Order: sequence, then structure tokens, then C-alpha cells
Amino acid sequence: MNEQEIKDILMQSDLIPLDELKKIIEDSAASGTKLTKLIVDRNLIGKEQLYQAIAKKINVEYRKLDDMVIPSEEVLRVYPQDLASTTRSVPIFIKNGIFHIAMEDPIDVFEIDQIQLLINYPIEIYLSSPEEIENALNLIYTKTETGKQDIFGGYGEIGEESVMTEQGASFGDSEALGGVTSIIKILDLIIAQSIKDRASDIHIEPEENITRIRFRIDGVLYEIPSPPKEWESAIISRVKVLANMDIAESRMPQDGHFQQIIDDRVIDCRVSTLPTIYGENVVIRLLESSTVNIGLERLGFTTSKDLEKYEKLLARPYGIILSTGPTGSGKTTTLYSALMRINMPDKNIITLEDPVEYRLGLIRQVQINPKAGITFSNGLRAILRQDPDVIMVGEIRDLETAKMAIEAALTGHLVFSTLHTNDAPSSIARLLDMGVDSFLVAASIVGVVAQRLVRTICSKCKETYQPTKATLKKWGLEEDKNLVVYRGKGCSECKGTGYKGRTGLFELMVVDDEMKEMINQGTSIVAIKKKAQEKEMRLLWEDGREKVLQGITTFEEVSRVCDAQIDLAPKQEQSGTQQSEIKPYVSLEQDILRKKDNKLKTVKVDNQAVEGYSNRMARWLSGKE
Repeated sequence: MNEQEIKDILMQSDLIPLDELKKIIEDSAASGTKLTKLIVDRNLIGKEQLYQAIAKKINVEYRKLDDMVIPSEEVLRVYPQDLASTTRSVPIFIKNGIFHIAMEDPIDVFEIDQIQLLINYPIEIYLSSPEEIENALNLIYTKTETGKQDIFGGYGEIGEESVMTEQGASFGDSEALGGVTSIIKILDLIIAQSIKDRASDIHIEPEENITRIRFRIDGVLYEIPSPPKEWESAIISRVKVLANMDIAESRMPQDGHFQQIIDDRVIDCRVSTLPTIYGENVVIRLLESSTVNIGLERLGFTTSKDLEKYEKLLARPYGIILSTGPTGSGKTTTLYSALMRINMPDKNIITLEDPVEYRLGLIRQVQINPKAGITFSNGLRAILRQDPDVIMVGEIRDLETAKMAIEAALTGHLVFSTLHTNDAPSSIARLLDMGVDSFLVAASIVGVVAQRLVRTICSKCKETYQPTKATLKKWGLEEDKNLVVYRGKGCSECKGTGYKGRTGLFELMVVDDEMKEMINQGTSIVAIKKKAQEKEMRLLWEDGREKVLQGITTFEEVSRVCDAQIDLAPKQEQSGTQQSEIKPYVSLEQDILRKKDNKLKTVKVDNQAVEGYSNRMARWLSGKE
């Protein structure tokens, strides 16, 4: 709190006679001594009484630190000296998952954000005097070795000088950087916090006066407290060093990658830089291999019938299965989950990707490298000479790649790939627009999955509400006027957003003989779409509506990611059927527990298959088989 805020609090209280208070305020201004110190020194009021009055006005408790006991090692490990000194705060204890701290200024929002960013605990804040804070800091961090600890509990001991020497360049004003946490620790902190917050990307965005840092969590960008502008070049240079990029080059885009180990988890960090008018923009994509083991059951298929249709496509011996949707819609996760379902030692699976995002056991993965002559078309041509059973092409971008994929499908291979289209039927039009003959499209495509990712309602703060008539009408539910749906109220678990986690919306189009004939005859995409709906294809917004009725997500979230304008209203008799098929909502935690056994069985089968393959190879090498 500044002096003016303290003056206002004292002026509104009856602690000190007004004339004496005015006199001491004048003396404080003249001498430069803090007002609270003068009041205590002149015995106008006791220190405890003074700070209790101030604490009451700002709705916190006063905490006396004169007889403070040194906190436990766990507390000090979480709360390093750099953080305590910078924010003028003292760690006290952790109780029931809440971190209790004392501060000089419990209403400084910026400092509180900095604390929560680092410790990742809900906090209870007390007010203490500046003298008590100073004495407590000296007591805690001079009598323990914690002051020598790394701010992240051992991520590294490299200091600021080492950063500057390693990168071979000056990061600006060294005095401005002196006395603060090293740049290595700052970047480690940012990455560690992003992992705790389940972020998929870190954006470091230079602007004229600030360096903005944002996390993409569940598909939405959230800003975190910005570091000082003078740290900007140092942070960006540190990222480039880790990613083996040229730190002297700032006028051209660059790509690189590195790995971080956070809580025994190996995180692949894919880095991209882009020159802007205020400096280099950096985006770090965070990838963890465990996310690809999510399993088809938990991707978000609304009904077991849809999942069964998709699994039948995976059992096909040949043909092309396409996944469509914009960037960040979960296509890679779906394809990898599909590959893991059919990944067995009796199949030769080869992928062609740009870039290879996750490493998969028993699968041959090829990285696109145009400089070395490995493009999608050239790479696919080489793969066909490797005796594959299943091929995954990261994306069909041009006519040559499309023709190679179709040739592979027509010669007895199961091919997975992606396209950037808004819905499943449009993928047919996209291939035709590339120049592929309609009879080749009809002969090769066996199924198309369009998808989006929507945030799921936080199970901790989930509540019911009655949607408006306009909302019910928009979603074709106006007949059910008493319909109750769910939303998240916002809590500490979901950081006030009301959402935690994501699930998929799917539009699954199975291309049967009748639809192949329509494609071959040049039938319009609108007619193909209607025919697919007659064959029980659920549109993206319909799948989203079903998930809203099941209490998984909200109308607003579905509208955010897909076209919610209903152009083909469901028949009245179908509405009743759909309502009767709606399953009661199962929370995310319950869903994980309910399907855990199935997931473990699948993993166990895969492991046994791999082990069996290894044993057979060992016997063959020893001449016993």
C-alpha cells in the first residue's frame, strides 16, 4: 500500500485525533520517513493496534511475525528467496492445500499474480509491517540453505553471467537484469507453469512497451503477468539457444525444437520465430507423448454406434480414411489413436509427417525434409517400396500427393491422411478441386471424419440453468421449454473459466456403394451431405448439441468452434428418438475411472504383442526359429 492509501484509512478511523494525525502526516512528508513508522515510534498508537485497523479496512487479517518459527523445508522449497524478496512477502505454512503468506501490501494485484504464477497454490494473505517482513526474511533465508536453492527446485544452477557468456551476446542493460532471477530460471518457470496449466502453446509476443506472454489452454489464449521489457531479448535468445537456432539472425523466420523434463515428464518443445515490427514473435508448441495414448474411447464419440462405425473403418484392408478440420482441431491425436489401435507386430505401419510430433513404438516415422528431397509426394513414393500395410500421410496438400495416396489405397494399402475442410462432405469437393478424377475419389475414399475440439464444463463448479427461448429455438429444441442444461460457474480449479479439459465433436461420413456412385456421377456436395444424413451421419453442431444435453459442454462453446446455424432441421419424430437416447452426464473423473479398465486392457494387449514380437526375433536370431 502506498502512503496515500494508509492516510485515507487513518483519516477514516478514530485511532488518532485528527489534529495529531495531520501533524504527523506533515512530518512524514518533510522527513521522508514512513507514516506508520513515525506513528509507532512516537507511541501515538501500538503497532499491533495500528496494523489490525489497516487490515480490517482492506478485509484481511494482521499476522504478527516477531516470534515466527522457520517454515518447513516443503514450504521453503516451493517458496524461494528470490520470490520472497521481490514481492516483499513471507511464507508461513501450507494447510489443507492452501499456502499462507504475509505481505507488506496484500492488495497489490501484480505481486499476488507473480506469487500464484510460481507456486501454483491457492493463497491466504495476511498483512504484516515492513519491519516484521524484513526481520522474518532475514531469519528464514540466512539460517537455512534455501536461499541457495534454484527457484525451480533444481532445474539448473546457471546464473545470469553464464547465460550471457553462453549466448555470446549482451542482453542489454546488465544493471537492469542484476539482482533478479536469471533468464534461464525465468524461462524454466514459464515452461513449468504452462505444463501445470495444461497449455498446448506458449506465445512470447513483443509489443512497443511490453513483452506479452500468453498460454493457449484448452484452445483459448490466456495472458499471464508480463516480464520487464528489458528481459525480452534475453528470454528470446535463451529459447533460440535451446532450440539450436541462430541467435544472431532476427530478420528471418526460424524453426527448432528442444526437450524439457518437468515432474519426470519429457516435454517436446517445438519452437517457431517470426520477425514483427516490434521484435521476434516466438511460439513454443508443447508436446507430450502420453497424450497420444488417450484411446479411441475417450476421444469424444457421442455414441457407441459412432465409435463402432469408426472401428469398422480401421478394420478395412485398404482405402483412404481422412480426418478434416482446421489447425488445432485434434486431427493428429485422432490419427495417432487410430494407429495405436491397429499397431501390431504383424503390420508394417509407416508415417510421413511434417513435423513428427510424437514418437510411436513399432511404427516407422519419416520427417519431411524438402532440403534433402523428402516431400510428401517423394516420401510416399519411397514408402510404397518399403512393403507397408498401413500408411499415414500427414496432409494431402497437392495433386501429386493426392494421386500417390489414391494409388496406395487402390493397390491394397490402408491410408490415413488429413485435409483442411470445414466438414466431412467438403473433403470430396476439395479432392476434385485439386484435379483428382471423380472415379478415383469414389474408388479410394472409405470414410471421412470432420472434427473440432470444445472445452468441457469444470466438474467442480458445474451448475444447472434454464436456457432462453431464443437459444432453444436456435438449436431446434423449442418444443422442450423445461429443458435444463449445464454450465461452469467458475472456481479456482478452472481458474474462473468454468471449463477444464477438452473433448471432440465428430462428423463421421462412411462412404458406401451408393455414395460412391453419387461421387462418380458428379453429384453436388449438398446432395451427398443430405444422403449422408439420411444414413445417420451426425453433423458437427448436432454432435455438439448432444454433448450439451449430456452436460459435457455448453451451447456457447459449440457455437465458438463450428457453424451453429441449423440449415437442415431434424424431423419431429427423430427428435423424440434422440432425446430418449441421451445418456446421463458422467463427469470427466468418473469417465476416466469407468473406462480405465478398458484402456489398461488395450495397453496390455499392445505390450504383449510387442514383447511377443521381440521374443520371436530373439529366437530367430539365435537360430531356434
